[in-house]
Amino acid sequence: MDLNKELFFPTPIYFFDLANSDALNEFLKVRIYSWRDREQAGIERSNVKRVGAWHSPTTMDVLPEFALFKNQIDTFVGMVFDDQRFDPKRPPRCQNMWANMSPQGGYNRSHTHPGSLWSGVYYVQSPPDCGRIIFQDPRPQAHTMSVATDLDASAGFEQWPEVFHQAVAGRVILFPSWLRHEVEANLCRLSGRASDRISISFNYTQSDG
Repeated sequence: MDLNKELFFPTPIYFFDLANSDALNEFLKVRIYSWRDREQAGIERSNVKRVGAWHSPTTMDVLPEFALFKNQIDTFVGMVFDDQRFDPKRPPRCQNMWANMSPQGGYNRSHTHPGSLWSGVYYVQSPPDCGRIIFQDPRPQAHTMSVATDLDASAGFEQWPEVFHQAVAGRVILFPSWLRHEVEANLCRLSGRASDRISISFNYTQSDG
């Protein structure tokens, strides 16, 4: 007897590693630190300001110095839209983009990104032990009973209640905006700016066509 399996209501997560990202990241770091110095108050969303987690204004996508970076993200999101079979006459449109800086102890609370279709993060600097991003099963009913799984199996990912992605400099991670996620505390033991976790986040929707 054949066992047939269908996976409905999937939760896709995409990631890309940029080739030769070192120069780009140095370019971005200089400008993000300068932005932080000018806008030290920042804003508070999921970042916890009392432990030093800084969130820039959400206007990064319209600032000229970040235009080339934003164009690269446009390309990656377009690839995801194509893979998701979205209407090609309604290409992706960036709604907002911002920088995040988490010094030692900095973290982000569990949250979603309302009002968007796809969201993502790009890692500019990710020192050792700077904290992972955690994606949580969005189905509340799935948390009513834990499942004992075969820990030696290489499959069965759909049973995981949480998925952890390492912060990797030069990596883009894209996910549905409704997917709940959080970021662990930065436990890096380096000193000074070398210990900062620096990332760029963004939200996209479909153009009006």
